[in-house]
Amino acid sequence: MAAGRLLVIAPDNDLRRSLVFALEAEGYEVTVRADLPDYSWLARQRFDATVLDQKALTGADYASIAFCVKAYPVVLLAAHAHPWLVQWVTDVVEMPVLGNAISASVRRAMHSEA
Repeated sequence: MAAGRLLVIAPDNDLRRSLVFALEAEGYEVTVRADLPDYSWLARQRFDATVLDQKALTGADYASIAFCVKAYPVVLLAAHAHPWLVQWVTDVVEMPVLGNAISASVRRAMHSEA
């Protein structure tokens, strides 16, 4: 049985593959995308959490915030998180990632929704 359904969004293919490998090893069912999906697709999927590389946020600030609200809970991956975005995500994991920081953040994010 899967530990939960996750959406992983990262423009970099190597990062996506690495995240999928690590999160599937933890028992999660992972769906990956290189860019942000539209809201209707996201609503139909019903993920337990979203892992989002900040580099995928290429649009206007308000569109990024709206996405984070729709995809909540969100674990943001960023070398330097946008200060205006931090309040709209559940957790921020600094890049490069050390140890099991993403997995631990995903567990906290999913627990915050329970």
